[in-house]
Amino acid sequence: MNFIEEVIEITVEAGETGLVLPNVSTDNDNSTVVGAVIFHNGLSSNPAIINASIQVGGQDVSKPQHIDNYRSREASYDRGFKPVKPFTSGKQLRFEVRSTEQFTKTFTAQLILIKVSNNQNC
Repeated sequence: MNFIEEVIEITVEAGETGLVLPNVSTDNDNSTVVGAVIFHNGLSSNPAIINASIQVGGQDVSKPQHIDNYRSREASYDRGFKPVKPFTSGKQLRFEVRSTEQFTKTFTAQLILIKVSNNQNC
């Protein structure tokens, strides 16, 4: 299976408790988003609980949960990402990251959407 990756940069400034990206446009590349991975500097910028969620069209495709559940797992690539409720690329998503305490340093992360092509010729 061929995967396509799309990277969304995330920054939460020190002193804030989170960030909402309400209208993130995803690439319209004839694919279906099937998973996500988040790489972050969370523990160095905030030792508290950090949750993340993804919505499309007002529906949860990944409910709010600890951000480390989005980590890359020690498995083959096709099993190492966090599965999400599949949705067609080209839609806007809402991404939210929240902490139980203020970030003490700037929090940076990459939300990586894992997609499979809908093109039958791939």
